[in-house]
Amino acid sequence: MKSSHVDVIVAIADAGSLRAAADIIGKSQPALTKALRQAEESLGARIFTRAARGVEPTEIGRAVIARARVIRSEMRKLDEEVRQIQGERSGSLNITVSPLAAVRIVPKVIDRFRRRFPGVHLQVSGGHPPSAIAMLRSSETDIVIGPTPSPEDRSGLFVRDLFASPLSIISGATSRYAKTERLADLADAEWVMIGPRKRVFGVRQDFLELGLNPPDPVTTSDSITSLLAMIENSNRVCSFPNLLFEEIERRWSIVRLPLQDRLTPVRIGLTTRADRPLTPAGRAFVEAVELEVPGLTGSSDNQK
Repeated sequence: MKSSHVDVIVAIADAGSLRAAADIIGKSQPALTKALRQAEESLGARIFTRAARGVEPTEIGRAVIARARVIRSEMRKLDEEVRQIQGERSGSLNITVSPLAAVRIVPKVIDRFRRRFPGVHLQVSGGHPPSAIAMLRSSETDIVIGPTPSPEDRSGLFVRDLFASPLSIISGATSRYAKTERLADLADAEWVMIGPRKRVFGVRQDFLELGLNPPDPVTTSDSITSLLAMIENSNRVCSFPNLLFEEIERRWSIVRLPLQDRLTPVRIGLTTRADRPLTPAGRAFVEAVELEVPGLTGSSDNQK
């Protein structure tokens, strides 16, 4: 299959029809249909089938499309790599960050990064493991900064350990849990959690070490603002990074519970793919993080 077929396959997948895809990539519909037929013949399999409104990928087609997106991304990065080595300061860089990283890390590094690459488009998106790591593996993002992935999820990744983030439990200022000192007294509380449902519950291990059944957060949110609004003026509770609390306590009617039980800190790290070298702009961003982040341990974990 030719490299030009990759753009055709991705365009059709994104547009959902041959006509719309032809408009996207500036080809005539017959030319695009011919290119698709050539790609399918070279693979020996159908990629798309006719649907009521356009086309739909086959089972094999879904795998081909996913691979084509990675190839297209790598071709774009190859072009950016060469141009940046030659002195151009253009291109793009995708960073996926947790709320803590968004508030405490990105603002500290962006000025230093901009001095070296003023023209590079920096896309900063929110996300947590495991979904953020899935985006990294599929080349949808270049760098993930946030809670480090679990050891069993680190195959093929390069993880730079940055610092340990202490946790607290927060609730509404008038919550019946506002003065709670024992984790055991929160077992039956209504818990909410930052991030997707499939994310590991932040204080799960702390409950287990006390011989308690960990509660199951019934509400999760990728939006910190939405989560805080749900907690304020309520009895809901949530584990929350200490380093972010000072940012919210002046704006929200929320308190930290005076727990006597120790909560395990969350390790915050910077994760990239071990098999996908960063462009000069990507390396400059990583260097800026290493220079600017307070409490940087300097340790790293490379597991392939």
